[in-house]
This record gives sequence, C-alpha cells and structure tokens, in this order.
Amino acid sequence: MRTINRFLRSKYFRLVPTIPIALAMFLVVLIGVVGLVRDLASIRQAIMSSEINQARSHAERTAGRLEKELGDGASLDSYKDTEWLLDLWMRTIVGKPDRLYAALVDLDGRIIVHSWFLEQDLTSIDTERRTKTLAQDVPHPNQLGSYWDSKGLPDFGQRVFEVNDASLSNSISAIDVSVPVVKNGALIGLYHAGIELDWLRNRVRQGQGGAIRGWSIVIASIVAIVLVSTISLYRLGVRTIRLEQELESAEARRLADLSRLIVGMAHELRNPLNAVRLNLFTSEKFVRGDANLQREEAIAIIQESVSEIERVDELIGQLLGYARVDTDSQSAINVNDELLATLQFLKQIHEHHGIRIEYGNEIVETQIEINRKYFRQVLLNLLHNARQALSQGGDVCVNVKRTAFDCLISIQDNGPGVSGDQYDKIFEPFYSTREDGVGMGLAVVKSLVESAGGSVECRRSWKLGGMEFLLSFPLKKD
Repeated sequence: MRTINRFLRSKYFRLVPTIPIALAMFLVVLIGVVGLVRDLASIRQAIMSSEINQARSHAERTAGRLEKELGDGASLDSYKDTEWLLDLWMRTIVGKPDRLYAALVDLDGRIIVHSWFLEQDLTSIDTERRTKTLAQDVPHPNQLGSYWDSKGLPDFGQRVFEVNDASLSNSISAIDVSVPVVKNGALIGLYHAGIELDWLRNRVRQGQGGAIRGWSIVIASIVAIVLVSTISLYRLGVRTIRLEQELESAEARRLADLSRLIVGMAHELRNPLNAVRLNLFTSEKFVRGDANLQREEAIAIIQESVSEIERVDELIGQLLGYARVDTDSQSAINVNDELLATLQFLKQIHEHHGIRIEYGNEIVETQIEINRKYFRQVLLNLLHNARQALSQGGDVCVNVKRTAFDCLISIQDNGPGVSGDQYDKIFEPFYSTREDGVGMGLAVVKSLVESAGGSVECRRSWKLGGMEFLLSFPLKKD
C-alpha cells in the first residue's frame, strides 16, 4: 500500500493522464492524414477525369465530323491536307497548355496526320499563328512505335493510356485519349488527343494545394488544442499535488499548533489546580482539627484557592475566544467611533498608570466589517499589552490610515519591546515574554483579526522605539 501511495505522489504518476491524450492525438493525426490522402486522391481523380473528358469530347466531335465527310466519299489519307482540320488544330491544339497533340491513325498504326506535322502546311497561315506551333522542324516517324505497350488507365474509361511514344508524343509523357473513326459501320482508324502528363500533374498539385493547406490547418489546430489541453492537465495535476502537499503541511502545522496548545494549556492549568488541591487538603485538615492553623490563615488559603480558580476561568475564557469565532455575526462598524469609545473606557486606567495616549485619524468615516465585540476585544488586548510593557508609565500612539482597499490601525509604545527573533512567535498560544503571562492575549488578537479577513503584524516602532502592532482590515464594500 505504501508503494502505491508513493507512486501516486511521484512525478511519474503525473504523466499517466497524458498517455491517453497522446494516443488520442496520434489517432487524430492518423485520421487527419488518412483523410488528407483520400481527399488528395479524390481531387486527383476529379481533375484528371475533367481534363480527360474534355480531351475525349474534343476527339469525339472531331471524329464525328471526319466520319461525316468520309461518308460523302472522302478517304482517310485525304486528311493530310484538309484545311478545316488544320484550322481546328491551330485553334484548339497548337500553343494550348492543356493539349499536347492530336493525330489521326489508321488501323495499321500509320500516322495519317499529326498536329506536329503542320510546319509544311502553314504557308497560308499568318506568321503570328505560325509561331504558335509547339515543335517546328521536329521529325516524326509515320508509324506508331511503343504506343501498343503503353499503360492503360481503366479508371478513366476505355482507350485511355499513359504513353511515351516517340512518334505520337515525341517521347514526352502524356495521357492519350483515342476514339474510333468508323466508315459504313466498319472501324477504319483512331483519332488521338494527347494531354502532357507533367502539365496535368501540375494541374493536380495546384488543385490539391488548397486541400493540403486546409487539412494542415485542421490537423495543426487539433494538435495544438490537444497539446494545450495536455499541458494544462499536467499543470493542473502538478498544482493539485502541490495544493495537497500544502494542505498536508497546513494540517501538520495545525496539529503542531494544537499540540502546543494542549501542552501549554496543561501547563497553565496544572499550577493553579495543584495549588487548589493542596489548599483544599489543608482546609480539610483544618476543618477536622488536625491542622495547626489560625482562622486568618485558613481564610487566606480559601481566598488564594478562589483566586486560582478565577485564573483558570480566565484562561478558559481566553481559549474559547481563540478557538471559537463567530464569523456570521459580523457587521459594519465605524473605526473612529469604536477607537474613541475604547480609549475613553480605558482613560482612568491609563491616567492611573501614567500612560499618555496620542490618537490620530485621517478619515473619521472609515468603516470595516467585523463583530463589534471582537473589535473591542482586539483593541483591549493590544492596549492592555502596551500598558503591561509600560510599567513605569510612558507613551502610546494610536493612528488610523486608509488606503484604496484597507484600513490600517497602528498601536505603538515606547516600552522595551522584544528581540527580533520573537516577532514570529509572539502570536503563538501560550507564548509570553513575561513570567506571569498566560500567552493567549495576542493569539486571540490574531484569531479575531483573521476571522474578519484582516491581518496583524508586529515590529519595532521607529517613532517611539518600543513595539508597533499594525492591523489591516478590508474596507466595507458599498
């Protein structure tokens, strides 16, 4: 069990939630890549089908006109010098980036006429159109060579081949689309239209570019979201573990404080209870007549027992004030009014001990939210602490300031103060710098102030040289 707990608290356990996320990210990327590949294949199929269908449509229209003229008595060989075919190729084949060639071929594989043979037949064509020919002065054999071994492309219909024939495409890779030429119901030849393969591939790549960019953005966005989620989850796990550690540390401190509280309470209660027990034992012997005591001595013993019991009652009251704070009974109070009332209440005591009070307040309408009884208890404890430090009389300065969000109350004296290493301990329960001190007054102050959302700190007074207690309370919200 301890091994499991150590693993759950280790840094390796923080990586466990990232494993399914990493797998999910891998699957998302894989699905995206598969989708991209299928999309690219679909775009390639669509573009190639469109271009091949256009070439087939051109070939079918041209073959249809050839068949019509053949039906009127013309022969296939007569098309070497046909003006309309020459003009058609000049307009639709020569100089067009999407058309590489066109050719009329008989059943023996003999090329009757080819768009690249036009150089010898352009004497009647103007010079500007003549320069549009793709390959002038390029010799071509009259017989098909490697065409019959070309690769067929059945996905794009019948009579579609990927060719690299010297006579038909001048050894340029092309997609060849052919349609039959029929005379009197008999096949007499084929009309070929060629698309340059490199141009078609570039056309496909251009069409696929948008899909690649779109899928890349989608995949990158999903990966980014998953990565951010993974990092956030990891950081949340780390912060959760740290919070748990802080809670455990706070719990340990609380238990340590509780332990010190119990030890201190036991120590503080033991002395008066022992004294009461001894006094009761002596009083019992006096009542039985076994003790040699005078009546005045017995009365003094009883009075001392009563005093010790009152001391225990005071200690219990301070403990209750430290441990039980009712945060539901808070209300808005005027700081100036409460301070003036408290100082007036203590005026006779301060005058009796020769203590001079200086009070200053910048804004008299400052209000905070705290139980009025608790606020009075805080002031009484701090002023009582200052009076005890000034056993021979002295000066106490009470000052109130206001910031944008807080009310600051400073209580200073010109007493001896304490050493710097005692500042952090002075608010601990049962810690006192005086031998007869209980050590609960300042602990109660800290508990009451913090219950109202404030804070308290102690430091050396630079104005009077003794101690300064600085209280900070949030201002009342409008």
